[in-house]
Amino acid sequence: MKVFLTQTAEDCLWAIWDHDRLYSETLADAFQRDVDRFIRDTISANPEIGHVWHAPRGIRRLIFRRRHNIFYTLRDDVAWILFIFDGRMDINQEIAASGLDAEALIGRSEG
Repeated sequence: MKVFLTQTAEDCLWAIWDHDRLYSETLADAFQRDVDRFIRDTISANPEIGHVWHAPRGIRRLIFRRRHNIFYTLRDDVAWILFIFDGRMDINQEIAASGLDAEALIGRSEG
């Protein structure tokens, strides 16, 4: 299965890199390489590996290194990565409370 990052997911990765580089740019780069490989290898090989997080919208969540939440959805033969968050952030609760429009995120990335 093909795996694509939405613009929002790419923005999330840049925010994580920007935060991590304050400690070590080498470690920030290594994390980015590792999370990218994990996303592409794991989800492409087994798209349904993630826990169903929001069934009505078909959003799944996969955990990377015990604390990074990868939210994605499956459409046709593509896994769309919607967000990647550090699990310690309050954003997870905000998304759960308000929901999200996966179709708008995908459309923004395709356009």
